[in-house]
Amino acid sequence: MKKNIIVYDFDRTIYGGETGVNFSTFYLKKYPLKSILFLIKYSKDLLFYLIKIINLTTLKERYFEFLETHSKEEIDKLIDDFWETRKHKIYSWTTDELKKNKKECEIVIVTSASPLFLIEKFLLSLGYDKVFGTNFVNDGKDTFIAKIDGNNNKGDEKVKKLNEWAEKNNFEYEIIKFYSDSLADKPLFDISKKNYWIKNGVKLEGMPPRKTLIDKLFWK
Repeated sequence: MKKNIIVYDFDRTIYGGETGVNFSTFYLKKYPLKSILFLIKYSKDLLFYLIKIINLTTLKERYFEFLETHSKEEIDKLIDDFWETRKHKIYSWTTDELKKNKKECEIVIVTSASPLFLIEKFLLSLGYDKVFGTNFVNDGKDTFIAKIDGNNNKGDEKVKKLNEWAEKNNFEYEIIKFYSDSLADKPLFDISKKNYWIKNGVKLEGMPPRKTLIDKLFWK
């Protein structure tokens, strides 16, 4: 059995921002002293990444270490409060586009490099059917551990997760539309029937013409 699916990236595709960066800024306002001390420490990690002493996965894990001091209930509330302040940054065109998508396919999916625990509940509440993100080892459990479970959800990993999910649920799929702001998602652009490039919140047909600075620094 084959299902037609439509797939979106999230940051700067549906949402006009970078989730991890925006969430840490939100956290900084709530816990300024704790955040400043953490950012001083994290600046060293960022330098180590840029000179290739640590990899992107380790950098991302260390970026969320500040949450290890909070209970699950506190983290859940932080995330809910964060999206309450940022929901206006969802691009307005995506509301009608999602309604159209629902008539065109069987499943509308968002797949993002952002942590799944930050985006899943919010995106399901907007009407998307399935959400993939970067998994952390204690997702949904009482104690948060800043360690990624598996690989960062980017590039080829996004295709791999789709394949594993489809196989687990006993169906094949065809991506009839794919939306993204970045050539970091070339593996998904390559297997989609129709592609949309999101540039500064505007939907354009086709693929991005070149890698962005963020792609070059973090996605290679």
